[in-house]
Amino acid sequence: MPRPAIIICAVIVAAACTAGSAAWFSGHRAEVLPRATCGTASTHFLTGNTQMLSADRGALTCFLKAARECKHASLGVTEMGVDTGTEYVFAITPRTPACQVTEQRQDYSANFGGSQSAISTVQCRTTAVTRTGVGLSCRGRNVLIPANVISRSLGRA
Repeated sequence: MPRPAIIICAVIVAAACTAGSAAWFSGHRAEVLPRATCGTASTHFLTGNTQMLSADRGALTCFLKAARECKHASLGVTEMGVDTGTEYVFAITPRTPACQVTEQRQDYSANFGGSQSAISTVQCRTTAVTRTGVGLSCRGRNVLIPANVISRSLGRA
């Protein structure tokens, strides 16, 4: 086969692959979690003893106040590992007779170009709202949204 014919075939195949990839990506966009109204915070472990490593100014106070007063508000929390983690949005919705909290979560990975799972949503039960934070029970596990970020020099702020 002559060299120009091979080059033309290679160009056609490359163009077809590029067009196919573009069509796949445009048809398979990742879902996006809603924007958190109070801001965001980050931790390594989201448990009943969560310690926040960082948070937007006022984000934790905003969420604690909204939980105490049962007002609309939401907080984004990133539970981060080395190359994978989970993004959460905890949303408070006033209901009668009790305040409703919803957890939305989406796993992510930075491996192999990055990926995100579908968003899953569950209802949480508020177990405590104290000066130390908001206790929740979501998916059968206890979660604490603390009132403060941990202090790097003193252990807790």
